[in-house]
Formats: sequence, structure tokens, C-alpha cells
Amino acid sequence: MFWGGVPVVPFALITEWLGHGALHDNPGLYLQAIEDIRIFKGIRLEDGKKMIRLMTGKTRRNNGFYEIDVEIRDGVKNGRDIIHTRGKAVLTHVLAGPPSFDLSSRLSEVPAYSKNPTDIYEQVLFHGYDLQGIRHIIGLSDRLMIAELEAAPMPHEWIVEPARSRWIGDPLVLDSAFQMATIWCHEKLGMVSLPSYGQSYRQYRREFPSEGITAVLEIRKTGSHKITGDFTFLDKEQTVVAELKGYEAVADEALTRAFQNKTL
Repeated sequence: MFWGGVPVVPFALITEWLGHGALHDNPGLYLQAIEDIRIFKGIRLEDGKKMIRLMTGKTRRNNGFYEIDVEIRDGVKNGRDIIHTRGKAVLTHVLAGPPSFDLSSRLSEVPAYSKNPTDIYEQVLFHGYDLQGIRHIIGLSDRLMIAELEAAPMPHEWIVEPARSRWIGDPLVLDSAFQMATIWCHEKLGMVSLPSYGQSYRQYRREFPSEGITAVLEIRKTGSHKITGDFTFLDKEQTVVAELKGYEAVADEALTRAFQNKTL
């Protein structure tokens, strides 16, 4: 991905790394959740290659789960490590079953959206071809947005010598969900947005379906420059695959100008 002509690492791939860091020294466990995900600084690749470090704390038991503090760091500035992202991973031997979710009632509440993804990527978003994961926007309202999202290709198609042969989650689905939030902000607030925080990401199966996802964004709170909402990710049977609760994004008119200064 390019941001203002500078290559950057997508936030959704960063969450994948947090999960990998937690699982690396805990074979036999599965990722149930990543909580309190805080973004401090984006990873910019101005000088080409960059060494990224996945840092994990001590694994601790808590009510049948295993919790691990995880961080992504790279270099040192003024004698201190640069921390890009921090969170808490929750691992388990057996994944919890998915909660129920009524998609049909939400579909009846949301009006159809007239713009097609091709125009959105040309006029609003800055994402290059590989990250254009929004297949179809079903509808958009003041408090709701529903879209169909593409699944990510296999890790080796994006990463040279990937750490795993399959994704833990689905970075394209997650990034496309954040794109949905940007589109909602563009339509309802007149400005675009970037992710800043996630209260809790929970996954209910070992991997996402290869045929793609239906994503539902429910807006919980809006301010002049900030939105808070929840994402629910559903398979073709309308079963919950994952949830992202307490997603926060910062919206600003200056970001709109920065989005327009893009390289594809």
C-alpha cells in the first residue's frame, strides 16, 4: 500500500503479525481474540526493507484462556524502541462457538448504495489493486453499512517466505472493513478516516472462508473527528466468523487531501 507516495504496511496485516507473535511459542493453541489494539505509529518503508520485531510477554493463564501481551516494534529513536502497535492476545485449546446474528433484520433497515466499488477506489480511497477488497456495497445508512468483501490470496502471494502457509485471520477482509468505515465517514461526515484503536477482535474459527465475507458495520458513536463502531463478519451461511468490537477511527479533512495524493 502507498500513503502519500510512501509505501506503508496495512493495519490489517499488523493484526495478523500480532496473532503470529502470540502463537509462535505456543504450539497447539488457537487465536481466540486480540484485545485493546492500540496504534501508535504507522510503519513507513521509505528506505526499502525494514526489520520488524514481534515482541511478546509471558504467557499467563486466565479462566481457561492464555493471555499474552504483544507489540510490534522496529528501530530505536533517542535511545528508546519505536512501538508501532500494542495489544493483548487471547489463546485457547478450543475456539468458542459463534454468537447469533440476525443479518436479515439489518438488511431491511439499510437503503441501497448506488456507487460501485470501482468509482470509490478511484475517487475516495487510496488503496492499490491488491487491497481493493470491497466486492459490493449492499447498503449504507446513518448507523449501518453492509458490504461483500473478497478473501485474501494465500500468504505466499503477498509475502516472500511467509511465516505461515495460511493466514490466521484474513488481512484483506479486515483492511476492506476499515475501508468501509472510511466510505461511511466520507458519505456521512464529508471526510475520510484511518483506524486508531480496536477494543476487541474475536475469531470463531481457525481460518476465514475462501469465498469471501459479508461484513456489517454498526456505528455506535460519532464525533466531529471520530467514529466508534462494531464489525461483524459472516460467511455465506450467515454464521459469524469474527467480530471487531469498539473499532475507532479518526476522521479529518486533511486526510482527504492526503488520500488524493496517492500512488497506485
